[in-house]
Amino acid sequence: MSPKTGSPRGATSAKDGDKKPSAKGQDVNGALRRAYESTVDEAIPQSLLDLLGKLD
Repeated sequence: MSPKTGSPRGATSAKDGDKKPSAKGQDVNGALRRAYESTVDEAIPQSLLDLLGKLD
């Protein structure tokens, strides 16, 4: 914690939150979004569906 403010180190203030992400930050955000979307779009393997069916 910062001794002057009592907030953790690296914590952003309200005015820091208004800044646009850097180009590097945008690259990371885009990569994470694409990875998430591709994972969500994947089909569930039949073997997993069979296993889940056995639990019923």
